[in-house]
Amino acid sequence: METEESNIKRIMLILLKDFSRAHTITSLAKDLKLTRVGIWKILKKLEGNKYIALRSVGSGKTNTYLMNINWDNIIVEKALVLYLTEEAAKQRRWRANFAALEQEVDFLILYGSVLKFPKEANDIDIIGVAKEKRLAKINDMISKIQQTQNKKIHSINLTQKEFGQELKKPNKAYLDAIRKGVVLFGQENFIKFMKEL
Repeated sequence: METEESNIKRIMLILLKDFSRAHTITSLAKDLKLTRVGIWKILKKLEGNKYIALRSVGSGKTNTYLMNINWDNIIVEKALVLYLTEEAAKQRRWRANFAALEQEVDFLILYGSVLKFPKEANDIDIIGVAKEKRLAKINDMISKIQQTQNKKIHSINLTQKEFGQELKKPNKAYLDAIRKGVVLFGQENFIKFMKEL
């Protein structure tokens, strides 16, 4: 059974990673397989702690509420970094395999079928976001890492500006990579990037 704390984490991660969607109580209840009443209680707690801002759309007894992360609260950023780090910690194998990239990338996202079906997946999908001057070095490092892998590494390497432009288009593949992927390295940089986006 999910605890309230784990549901808080799940809601905050959805609001962070699935930022292109306008979330409502109903959509969160469906995504998390919880009741609307249960979601409402958690949202009111998050609002009370100033983690999120709730906004009523419409008037009457059955208002729709939209929610956004309250980026003015510094604790929110710290909590999100922790939640992303906890997700990454569950990916020990991939963190070890790509450890050489940690110091080179602003952040690295692992996504795709390898997360759910590591044995059956045909390839390893990653997005590396880094400064322009590091992209060539990252490509070389990935070529070396590839020699130790039995699956093809499919790597997309971009600058923060390029990645931001793709997300704003919106590029569905990149949005999906954020929504379903895991930030292996650079969680703090990822949060800063998302805050500015």
